[in-house]
Amino acid sequence: MTIRFELAKKVGENMKTQILVRISVSRNFRVGSKTGLYVSPKDWSEKTNSVRKISKIESVDKQEELLNLREELAKLESHIEKAIIGEQGLESMTDKKDRQEWIDFVIESFFNPCVKLTRVKNLTFEQFAKIYVEIRGKEEHWKPAKNSHKNRKKLWEHPSFDKLSAVQTQLHEMNPNLLMDKITGATLDEYQRFLICKGYNNKTIENHMSYFKQILNWAYDKGYLKYGGDVMGHKIKKLKIAKPTPFNYLTWDEFLLFYNYEFDELEKDLELARDRFCFCCATSLRHSDLALLKKAHFDNPDDPTSFTIVSKKTDDAPTIFLNDYSKSIYMKYKDRDCDKGLLFPKKSNQKMNKCLKKIACRLGITREVSKTEYCGNDRSDITIKVCDIIATHAGRRTFVVHCAEEGWTEEMIRTYTGHEDFKAMRPYFAIGDKKRRMFMESHF
Repeated sequence: MTIRFELAKKVGENMKTQILVRISVSRNFRVGSKTGLYVSPKDWSEKTNSVRKISKIESVDKQEELLNLREELAKLESHIEKAIIGEQGLESMTDKKDRQEWIDFVIESFFNPCVKLTRVKNLTFEQFAKIYVEIRGKEEHWKPAKNSHKNRKKLWEHPSFDKLSAVQTQLHEMNPNLLMDKITGATLDEYQRFLICKGYNNKTIENHMSYFKQILNWAYDKGYLKYGGDVMGHKIKKLKIAKPTPFNYLTWDEFLLFYNYEFDELEKDLELARDRFCFCCATSLRHSDLALLKKAHFDNPDDPTSFTIVSKKTDDAPTIFLNDYSKSIYMKYKDRDCDKGLLFPKKSNQKMNKCLKKIACRLGITREVSKTEYCGNDRSDITIKVCDIIATHAGRRTFVVHCAEEGWTEEMIRTYTGHEDFKAMRPYFAIGDKKRRMFMESHF
């Protein structure tokens, strides 16, 4: 197999010539095509059939132009090689027209992966998912997953990939051979019934249905969903959702237990988890933002009064003022040499949650809370202990609940949490027993 690039003879109006590709797989399979890439003849080496060597005395723009073109040709060559290896019927393409259509398709699919969908007949959802990820990853510049995640088949560090994976897993169990050409509005109803039978609560089902429709909406916009109009216009059955209640938070006394607890010298891991969590309780930070918090975000590294950080989730950047609790934690860690200037040593969300449950259990935070869930039309009232459900996000909830108890207005709380409106903040908002008891005693 040989893949060789060469210049066309015709020079265009912009004084550039199109690069051609010649492919020889065997004596019976030889074909050529236009690449759609152009280069000035003086920038092409006939000896090596590639972009000429870059001279250091050339302008930076010129060097970058030639370097990018060379990289693009290398990627195209690799793309063609994979296509040749993956195509089983090359030798059977005895007709010149078939060979030409094949190489033209391969070149086109390099610049626009969407054309793969038009070539594959009876495309299953799983086959579509691979193409969807490839295109969306390029469109939105997804970052590859960390090496530690790749064992769990997590290829990209992006929420859209996680959503697709969740939907793909369930759809495969429902119908492993689901064809894109067979997806209609009825498929949405079938998927909803399947999730109900699986025992998922209605809120989770609502999220799954939303993810599925987002993926199908993308396919419809690209023109690859046969019954896209029916799918987009279809209204699925409205499921009953219990009103959100902020049950997963610490009371002020419970927060003080956490904050003041003295760990042994050998329990640095638990102490770090406690300090990170208490900092969230005192500042309203999400754990995802805490993981990015650097000393450089503070107004005065030696004696700070506030910090400003762009939220990873919403891109808003509220200025958060420190109180005695958050400042004391900052002073404890400010002189530590952490990776990339971070304030706190790294600790994953999963490990944080595990440590928090262990600490809450040790401190006897066994207060029981009630949670109502629906699965289809079936209601279930669950009673659970705080120590069994506490997680990093309880820090943000604790901040909102305590501020509400102390009489902060909803608008003031939102200047810290970054919520756009009260509806977005409602799941975090609660008027605690302290304020309710005071209200009752003062009015009766």
